[in-house]
Amino acid sequence: MNNPSNVKEVSQASALIDFARNFPPPCPTVRNAIQETFTHLAKANVAEAIRFPRFTGTEKDREAGASWLAQRFEATLDPDRIALANGTQSILSMLIAYYIKPGGVLLTEALTYPAIKPLSQLFGVRLLPVSIDAEGIEPASLDQACDTVNGSARALYCMPTLHNPTSAIMTDARRREVAKIARKHDLCIFEDDVYGILSPNAPRPLASYAPERSWYILGLNKSLACQLRIAYVAGPSSSVTQDVFWPGVRTTNWMVAPLIAEIATHWLTTGLAHGILSSVRIETEIRRSIAQDALGLSFDIDPASYHLWVRLPGGFNLTDFVKAAKQRGVAIGAGDSFAVDSSLGDTRFRLGLGVPPDHGQLRSGLSIISELTKA
Repeated sequence: MNNPSNVKEVSQASALIDFARNFPPPCPTVRNAIQETFTHLAKANVAEAIRFPRFTGTEKDREAGASWLAQRFEATLDPDRIALANGTQSILSMLIAYYIKPGGVLLTEALTYPAIKPLSQLFGVRLLPVSIDAEGIEPASLDQACDTVNGSARALYCMPTLHNPTSAIMTDARRREVAKIARKHDLCIFEDDVYGILSPNAPRPLASYAPERSWYILGLNKSLACQLRIAYVAGPSSSVTQDVFWPGVRTTNWMVAPLIAEIATHWLTTGLAHGILSSVRIETEIRRSIAQDALGLSFDIDPASYHLWVRLPGGFNLTDFVKAAKQRGVAIGAGDSFAVDSSLGDTRFRLGLGVPPDHGQLRSGLSIISELTKA
């Protein structure tokens, strides 16, 4: 068996090259947008506009969000269906607390966003995994899981587009099947589309096939800049959105900070956001090409995805490999952190290509990974 622990360790004082976290790559467009925005805010004297909480967002905030989300739906959304929040996790907290009682069941992919596990524990909710394939959720498995728990499953959390960690994209036909099963079992759908807008050719959201039961979530920190801790959620109707997100304003901190909302709305309404998104897509393709050359691997996934789901070489143990990478100065995402009662992540690790600040550090980190796989 290969023994990566024999590889020379880096000094403990050295900073890790970070492939474990997953954020869009740095682009000059983002830096320019931030500088322009601060200049704009100073001239506009926005102190009064950000003086008070915005709760679900101002009318202008919601209209800007509706226009941004319309790119994915290929249709205009009612701004009153939309609420602003300080991130996807805050939105999921509100939805889980509203729809799923303690002891209830939340369905999710067998590999999923790691934060959903502590969130479910916080609310006393049981996570039940659904099998996945190259397209994501397998409809037959979803149907069977609902039957298994005899109606106690209230909702499905899923990421149909550029799934984390696999980068899978569910086809239109598969989305229709999943929507049909959700109706059959009266499931709510919590659709996390945080990476979806990165792909210009992605199918319409799952929410468009079952709008009466879907909550569509699109944050900006994975597509534009991690500095923007803001997400938009579109509920089934304006009244339901108001019901779910208004009562908790005095007991939670889900509300977006007024200054962040002001910046996000400025970006979305002036075209700055479109310029940033375009630059992120271009830089992602460059980094993907660097990764493929460095690792000697071909990744058959959408070119807009900046995270790679890599199989461990034969003979390696996941824990040992992650530890060896850290000893050499590289942080990677352990595959088992994405798994829900599943062994699917035991032989994989995720590489997020966006965090390294430049191509030189990116190449250095990838070179270390490549050497470890051949050790």
